[in-house]
Amino acid sequence: MTKHTNTPVALATCVEQSLHMSLDGFDLKRARLYGISVVDAGGVNRLEDGALRITFLAEHGDVYELIDAPTSAIVRMFDAAVVLTCGWAAPIDRSHGSDGDGEDDDEVDEDANEKVPPSQHPQRRRVRLVVVVGDQGVGSVLRFADTPKEIVTDAGSARGSLADAVTNLWFDSPVHVARSTSAI
Repeated sequence: MTKHTNTPVALATCVEQSLHMSLDGFDLKRARLYGISVVDAGGVNRLEDGALRITFLAEHGDVYELIDAPTSAIVRMFDAAVVLTCGWAAPIDRSHGSDGDGEDDDEVDEDANEKVPPSQHPQRRRVRLVVVVGDQGVGSVLRFADTPKEIVTDAGSARGSLADAVTNLWFDSPVHVARSTSAI
C-alpha cells in the first residue's frame, strides 16, 4: 500500500469529481463500494485526472448490507474505501430540540411521531453521496441534482448509522475465518 498524506476530504473530493464525470444522474439504484489507490498525492489535491486508481468492488440495493458483507473487507487492501449512494435529502428542523440544559424539550417527543421520511418531505432534494474512509479518517462529499455544479464537503463530523457503518468497515472490519472439519 502506498503511503499518502491526503486528507479524507481531499480524497473524497477527487473521487467524487471523477465519478461525477462518469455517472449519469443521481438515480443509482444500488450503492457501490470502491477501493482507491493513490497514484499521485499532489495530483489528488489538485483534482487531477489519474491521481487515483478507483476500483469497483461491489454493489447492493441496501447500502448497509453492502458495507456489512464479509467480502467488503477486501477494501482494506487499498489506500482507502469509497461508498457511493444516491437518495433523498430533506432539511433538518432544528427549531425544536435541546435548550442547552441537557434536557430535551417536551415538543421533541411530540414531533418525533410526525417526522416525514426525506423521500416524502415537500422540500426533498435528490442527492449523491461519496464517503471515503481510510487510515486518516472519514470524509464525504454531497452533490445535489438541483445544483450539480456545487459540492458540500464534510471532514468527518457527520453522525448517524451510515457514518458508523463506514467507520466500522475500515477500523473494525470483522475477520471471517473458514475452518475445515476434515482431519489432516
